[in-house]
Amino acid sequence: MTQTPESRPTVRIDGADPLVLPWDVAPETLPFEVVRGPVAFECASGDRIDREYTGVAVFDLLEAATMPGDTTHVQFESATGDLACIPLADLNGAVLALGEGPGTAPGRPRFVSPRVLGPRTVKNVCRLRPRALAAGADREAYERLRARLDDGG
Repeated sequence: MTQTPESRPTVRIDGADPLVLPWDVAPETLPFEVVRGPVAFECASGDRIDREYTGVAVFDLLEAATMPGDTTHVQFESATGDLACIPLADLNGAVLALGEGPGTAPGRPRFVSPRVLGPRTVKNVCRLRPRALAAGADREAYERLRARLDDGG
């Protein structure tokens, strides 16, 4: 995929064929199937959040970037320094939310998954990194999270 200008906010998906996608576009303009629908997850406060999200399936992005075959986890990085390390099994139904709609601010991608708790649903995503963690490795060693009790997850 073509690189975007440096001044434009982007999200990078690492892999053998890395992708750099603009943040500030409607999902329909990207070369991926658009996912629309509710995603429910538990917020850091313990409340269950049900919101409509529009975006792109995380697995579609990883496949397009040619995720390494030994990948066990994906690390999501935010522009504000948060890191969440998510097992592949927890990415079923996961979306990188973009575009308009409740719960989705234009130009500010958010990782959401029905299998992931609120503090790990990273906002302002700027990078996805496939990781190969050894069996028994502590994924929290690959994370830097701040609990978000005041902003809906």
